[in-house]
Amino acid sequence: MMQRTKIVAEDSREAMARIMRDFGEDAVILSTRKVAGGIEIIAGHSPKGAPKFDMDEDESTLSQLKKAKKKQEELFAERTETVLKKQPSARKFSDVLVESGRAEELLRPSSFQFRPGPESKAAAEKIEAELTEEKVQAEKVTVAKAARDDHRLDSIEQAVKEIRAMLGQEVMMSGLKSAGASPALISVFLAQSGALAATDPDRRFAKFLADRMLHKSPPKLIGGPRVVMTLGPSGSGKTTLLAQLAAKARIESPDERLTFVNADANRFGAAEQLRAYGKILDVPVIDVEHPSELAKLTTNSGQRLSLFIDMPSQPHENGVLLDILERHRDELPEMYSIGAIAANLSTDAVDRMLSRYPNLDAVALTKLDEAPLSLSTFSLLSLRGPGVAYLASTSHLVKGLMEPDSDMLESVIHASLAGSEQEQLN
Repeated sequence: MMQRTKIVAEDSREAMARIMRDFGEDAVILSTRKVAGGIEIIAGHSPKGAPKFDMDEDESTLSQLKKAKKKQEELFAERTETVLKKQPSARKFSDVLVESGRAEELLRPSSFQFRPGPESKAAAEKIEAELTEEKVQAEKVTVAKAARDDHRLDSIEQAVKEIRAMLGQEVMMSGLKSAGASPALISVFLAQSGALAATDPDRRFAKFLADRMLHKSPPKLIGGPRVVMTLGPSGSGKTTLLAQLAAKARIESPDERLTFVNADANRFGAAEQLRAYGKILDVPVIDVEHPSELAKLTTNSGQRLSLFIDMPSQPHENGVLLDILERHRDELPEMYSIGAIAANLSTDAVDRMLSRYPNLDAVALTKLDEAPLSLSTFSLLSLRGPGVAYLASTSHLVKGLMEPDSDMLESVIHASLAGSEQEQLN
């Protein structure tokens, strides 16, 4: 009965050598396939130690008969040689064959030759096709996985956009509500801005607010004598803003005659700060300690000098001086009042300031390098403000002041909506 043995080697040549060595020429190749680490061959052979003339069911009948006959002859010769070795006197094997009468038959060379089944071209092509198919399937799996990952990422991004849109709408409505807008007005604002239907609602709403807030005709600081006043609560940066406005006028019109007026005599350090700016800009400083002094100063020099007045921080003192300037308006050149709204002011403080100074000609957003303004403040300015004419930071006397366009103001507002400091003015 034929036995089957599996041989695994690096290549077919090594596998065939092992088969020939272990099982001889009687071995039959039953199957060949490529496996991890090399090639696997299933060989059929007679059991070790058994006479090797068993019929192999996989061979043809003639081939099996020839193989059996040869095995019988070899077995006969082996036994004959063994007998001769046991005889007292040695005899030649050829003589024994002659005596047996079968010498011619047994010495005739056999026409049968065992040819190990080499790895055929068809088998190699089959293995190559299987490997190619495996590679194609692996690539399909990789492509399918990448497509699933892309779809998953797209779904996550879409979900994030939807969440951001909802949060953006909540932030917008909250800002308008904090600014005192009614529900009906909030609905009108959001509908007019188109933010509710936009893929980037905070950017759309920021542009809408910027177009509403931007001053259409900023105050003119040159072209003859001017009276420029900065108003705001203590700490709003109005003194620095006044110096920046004067520096801008000095750069644009070097021959303009400028004078600083310190009307905030009761605030500690106000005079010293304004004098320091005066030395830098080569602008004289006049201190006013009584409202009557301001009336006299504006009457005598208002038509010859451009006065940059640092107004008091206290509402009562400010109101008195504003009344005096209003009574002498016919004797004064063109007059502008600019409110300083610092980034660190609360919405309530901004609301009180706009109520206290309803006749402001423009607004400057100050200290933008120290903190971002809240959306409530922007909403309030879009509802009530006279228009934003300047953006100011305290980092530089000249470069710290800018007249914004719509895009610049939109970036500042969008930074408050998005909660990002990257778009804040530096």
